[in-house]
Amino acid sequence: MSFLFKTSVLRALYIIFIILIVLCVRYGYKMIFTTPPGFPVNKNFTVEENESLRNVSLRLEKEHYIYSALWFRVWVSSTGRDRHIQLGGYLFDRPRVLGFIVKKFVSGNPDTPLISVTIPEGSTTHEVAALVNKVLPTINIDKFEIKVYRASAEGKLFPSTYFLLPSMTDVRIVDLMVQTFEKKYLEAFDSVPAPLQLKSEEEIISLAAILEGEAKTREDMRIVSGILLKRMSLNMPLQVDVAPETYRIKGLPIVPISNPGLVALDAVFNPIDTEYLYYLTGKDGTMHYAKTFAEHKLNINKYLK
Repeated sequence: MSFLFKTSVLRALYIIFIILIVLCVRYGYKMIFTTPPGFPVNKNFTVEENESLRNVSLRLEKEHYIYSALWFRVWVSSTGRDRHIQLGGYLFDRPRVLGFIVKKFVSGNPDTPLISVTIPEGSTTHEVAALVNKVLPTINIDKFEIKVYRASAEGKLFPSTYFLLPSMTDVRIVDLMVQTFEKKYLEAFDSVPAPLQLKSEEEIISLAAILEGEAKTREDMRIVSGILLKRMSLNMPLQVDVAPETYRIKGLPIVPISNPGLVALDAVFNPIDTEYLYYLTGKDGTMHYAKTFAEHKLNINKYLK
């Protein structure tokens, strides 16, 4: 009885083992030699700046290029070229199996190379639009500016180098720049308290935009930030040359005058408190500070005339 029982158990285990082998073979065959339903044909799959292999693989699975993000990552890693996937657009003229897709991505030759555009700190919306138009003539400058206005994105076109597809629309480009701003802003300042004089993110950006035009070095930006915040506390007009309306009204411009970078934004959060209330940039580019308006007038005569 004991022998028969052991034999039955072994037979059952053997059958289970065979079934598992068959299932694994079928699963592996499906992963490697078949294509998912809804495989996107002749549709750009874009690998963007700073995108990880994990994120690329998850998007490929979600968009039905492959069955398994994990299998894709393992295969790419096995080639030793997991850091060689190039930015750009990848096209497939018909459904392709996993091996072909891996080979295409590690080849380093995207079907549509990305076009780079660099946005300097302190660029206005019009200047950003012109820079984008220069590398992508299909983007209309006026329409780009309208998209920025409608998206309330003034000041949030983050200064950086972007890699764009020739097929990108103005809406997609604006979204990309704003998303980059939100990511960088959150990483740098999420836990940093803003000055009490500033009531919103828009006001923080607006002051940073002024600093981009009024000062050049990190230290001067922080000093000027302290001066302008002090003027706001004293209910004085800001009276900055880069924003003429601040001579007519008190407070910050209604919308940011440009798109500030991290250095200017950091100067807003970390102003240097001084006794100064006035400043100017001399003909030699050096900043000169004054405690009183009388001292400021002396600096004007000395450094600007």
